[in-house]
Amino acid sequence: MSGPLDVSVEREGTVRASAKDVWHVLTVPELRVQVFSMVTQAATEEGEPGEVGHVLQITERDGGGEPIVVRLTTVEAEPYSRLVQERVGPDGSFTTTTLLEESQDGTRVSRVFHVYNANPSIAERAMRKAIATFFTLGGTVRLKADIGDLIRHFS
Repeated sequence: MSGPLDVSVEREGTVRASAKDVWHVLTVPELRVQVFSMVTQAATEEGEPGEVGHVLQITERDGGGEPIVVRLTTVEAEPYSRLVQERVGPDGSFTTTTLLEESQDGTRVSRVFHVYNANPSIAERAMRKAIATFFTLGGTVRLKADIGDLIRHFS
């Protein structure tokens, strides 16, 4: 198989809160720890929360395994509507895009995990299906947990 490795996972849900409140939970380190069940620690490495260039270091527990440390760097930010972060950790690198759309019922939160490797190694090419399946399953679990945590927090 040739060509890039390109996999996306998307989940959405409606949160009974304003887009501004959801935005703060996604960008303020202390709120990430309070709201997201997988996050045990979070701290700003540089920049201002919610602004391009903000680097957030978080520690996550993932399915009973050892905690992992990841860095989230904000690469695009349209306050209260669109947040794009590059996530780098021992489980790989990918992009997390969060779209917020406020309505009468609250805020629809759409989250997309996307991994792209333009030049995968021969091993990655051979393992393409397994990597895609693993990423999809892991992304599905993470996104369900994130959306569920937001809904519970604002209920």
